[in-house]
Amino acid sequence: MVLGVVSSCSSGGERATTLPLPTGHYEGPISYQGTDLRVALDLREVAPGQLEADLHFPELEGMSFAAANLRYKEPQLMFEQPGQASRAAVTAIREGDFLRGVFTLDSIKAEFVWVRRGQAAPRSYQPQAWAFQAAGKAQRLTLLVPADTVSRHPAVALLADETSAAAAQARADLLARQGFVTVVVPTAKVPEGDSTSIRSVAAVFQALRHQASVDSTRVGLWLRGPGARELVLATGLTQPAASFVVLENVAVASGEEAKPFQQVSRLRIPVLALYAAADTSLDVRGSTRRLRAAVGSRRGSTVRTFPQANADFVVPGRVNSEGKWLWPQPAPGFAEGLTSWLQQRGPVQ
Repeated sequence: MVLGVVSSCSSGGERATTLPLPTGHYEGPISYQGTDLRVALDLREVAPGQLEADLHFPELEGMSFAAANLRYKEPQLMFEQPGQASRAAVTAIREGDFLRGVFTLDSIKAEFVWVRRGQAAPRSYQPQAWAFQAAGKAQRLTLLVPADTVSRHPAVALLADETSAAAAQARADLLARQGFVTVVVPTAKVPEGDSTSIRSVAAVFQALRHQASVDSTRVGLWLRGPGARELVLATGLTQPAASFVVLENVAVASGEEAKPFQQVSRLRIPVLALYAAADTSLDVRGSTRRLRAAVGSRRGSTVRTFPQANADFVVPGRVNSEGKWLWPQPAPGFAEGLTSWLQQRGPVQ
């Protein structure tokens, strides 16, 4: 999220007046195959010459995102959606109080004109640098802290290796907007039987509990993909235990691979496991069956599958039976179900 205005020179060699950054709240539609979708863009100057942006879809709020790779050089604005396999991007030209440009998403390309309608709304959370000691080492991460009047919030540590980092960033943004302190914790692939890496994760988790903005009795883990089987063992090294565990698209190919999750169940930690039915990188049906048997339904544990959803938990755009184009949309109930389940998790017992 960078880049200020670059001044230009007039034909006579005199330096032209630098225009202010195009901050504000913009609204307008994007249209594809005859179907409109309303869009709202908030552009803010967060430091001299530096912009940040949030793109909202009022009719599909689960698709909203904080912009990545934002670049502005008068009069062109560019940014994209962070991390999704199907990544949205915006390229626009400022024309007075208007932004005119192209919205792309995979093969979808839609022209738009958005008009400025006042000041940008503030973001509902703020990033905060977090320096701490864990496992005898100094570490630095970034907390996303809700900008509300609550003094202590439930918190989620999102453990992310290279393959899950993008999804972790998207969930951190989603949950921070819903009142959770979130932090993405980079992890490497953990070799089988390597307790050092697992203990390091547990130490970061314990440090998070001591943050002033965190309710230490409501702190849990988020994990995704193949590395979850090893990293979930960190729950057994924390005192008290984690308040909850969220799993996404975790392959459980055998009874042996289910054992780490059985340990979580024995610790009486509630588990929410989410699977995208169209994720072809794993056996969704077999994994859900084995994981459901491992974690059961005690203390609110549940395993859910989302039909037609790809690995990003998005139902791709398509033409319905009436020949009408339907825009890509969040898997129905995904975002609402995730936040509702987390909000119901009380203090650790």
